[in-house]
Amino acid sequence: MTDRPVPGIGRALTVEQELACALRILAHEGWQENLSGHITWADDDGDMWVNPWGMWWSEVKASDIMRVSADGEIRAGKWDVTGVVFIHTELHRVRPDARIIVHNHPYAATVLSCIGVEPVISHQNACLFDGELAFVDEYEGAAETADAGRRLAEMVGKASGVLLANHGALVTAETIGAACYRSVTFERMCRFTLDALQAGRELRPLPGASRSELKALLDRVTPAAYWDGAVRQLIAREPEVLD
Repeated sequence: MTDRPVPGIGRALTVEQELACALRILAHEGWQENLSGHITWADDDGDMWVNPWGMWWSEVKASDIMRVSADGEIRAGKWDVTGVVFIHTELHRVRPDARIIVHNHPYAATVLSCIGVEPVISHQNACLFDGELAFVDEYEGAAETADAGRRLAEMVGKASGVLLANHGALVTAETIGAACYRSVTFERMCRFTLDALQAGRELRPLPGASRSELKALLDRVTPAAYWDGAVRQLIAREPEVLD
């Protein structure tokens, strides 16, 4: 790979515009379950940005994005936010690296969460999650209090790709581009595992010796390029996302 320029997005975007784009991109990639789910972006001052309650990911625009405090109190925005925002607030509090947290119920990941099966790192792109997978095998219902959020954060630990038993999935990252790429890769890894189960076959795990080098390469070059391309295509199809 050379140092020649890549296409990029072609314009500067605000945090609200980037988060709205991320919501729509992941909705189109299978992460949307009607009204469910939330993506949060922790700010340097302790507040965070989040999508509003009552809107599908695929319809959110930049002007719909909400700003809330580290305790879940609304700071700015015209809508309401989810009552389970504590899934995010407490994990952000203890994980500075988890600046972006994606949570929803994508199909394959949610099926695995309901049958108690962890995804297999069998394809090279899934190496992104080498040493960073977790299965929270305790269903405590909706995390509607800070205490519930703290318990969940403890169970998530340092993982960046998490199945929540009988619930769904959670992915963390340091940037919005990495969060989107990791989320898409996580669901695809889960789908491979689910498809293999349905076919009565077992996936062949990628050898451990190959994983760290692949992980470093993917982390270094892929998320930004994925993000730029996904945003370019989204804006071409749905320019109102930036409004």
